Amino acid sequence: MRAAVFYGPEDIRVENVAEPELPAGGLVIQTAATGICGSDLRTYRFGHPKILSKQILGHELAGVVVQSDCVDYSVGTAVAVAPGTPCLECEYCRRGKQNMCRFRTLLGRERPGGLAEQFAVSGLAVRAGVVVKVPDTLPLRYAPVAEPLNAVLNGQDRAQIGPYQRVLVLGLGPIGVLHVATARNRGAEMVIGADPLEGRVASAADMLGEKNLIQIAGDWELDVLRRTGGDGFDVVVIANTAPQAFDTAMRLIAPQGRIVVFAGLSKDAPAVAVNLNDVHYREIQVVGAFGATPRHFRAAVQWLGEGHLDLDRFVTGQIPIDDVVEGLEAVGRGEGVKTMVVF
Repeated sequence: MRAAVFYGPEDIRVENVAEPELPAGGLVIQTAATGICGSDLRTYRFGHPKILSKQILGHELAGVVVQSDCVDYSVGTAVAVAPGTPCLECEYCRRGKQNMCRFRTLLGRERPGGLAEQFAVSGLAVRAGVVVKVPDTLPLRYAPVAEPLNAVLNGQDRAQIGPYQRVLVLGLGPIGVLHVATARNRGAEMVIGADPLEGRVASAADMLGEKNLIQIAGDWELDVLRRTGGDGFDVVVIANTAPQAFDTAMRLIAPQGRIVVFAGLSKDAPAVAVNLNDVHYREIQVVGAFGATPRHFRAAVQWLGEGHLDLDRFVTGQIPIDDVVEGLEAVGRGEGVKTMVVF
């Protein structure tokens, strides 16, 4: 079968590899589509400390069961698959915090991923609930969007986004767009998305409507503060990797507000300065959000199936496996919203 194999930084080769074997209690999936995201781009450019030898990348996954050792998923079942497999035994797993499992493994990292014509899902992954049947209302080629969406749902739960909230999303890449869409869906009173790239603002506006999507330029901070009556935002979501975004969030957050650190920084410079007096006197909460649980993934598939997002406009690129490197480079240039490798 054809697969995109990562050999090292800036060395991905599309080549023929052996088809996966059926794991005990698990599944073999014929890939329909695999999303490309920023973490794939980082691995392509710089490598990953947990990828110790060549590996098939791809962790935003959907396809059709072609082999099954599990009665719940017969051959021919359309499924979306969350990439992370928790151990189910540690304290975090027992408390429903599977994204914090220290023994968690990922497709596309410790195990072969979905940038291939087929991929295998272990029996442990099936038992953990990371395989979700795709409803007829959700086109299978779009089902991989459930993976970034489930992380967004976790972040919004952590931030307690809901009615009467004023929300600012810094960054309008795929993750930022999903944050805007889900915050609106949760009934937030005001949701503003901002990005320095005019093209990204235009793409988001085409998908979500023009309302409250702005370019980061000029006196934009003063403009958005005026929209809140000068009070600031109840929640600011940092959906980009710019170190200065935290300072922006601190300037625009309201007293007792919550800043969601959704994107990490470079491992070479992960620190930012924080005025703890400001945090203390204004009672600011800084909330981290990383990954998601199987519960969030099931909710994400359901949410997409209910038609809350225009997926025809969200998925702006669909490419064959042979063009995967070109697709990664396009993601690095900020082109489009979401790019899928389709099979």
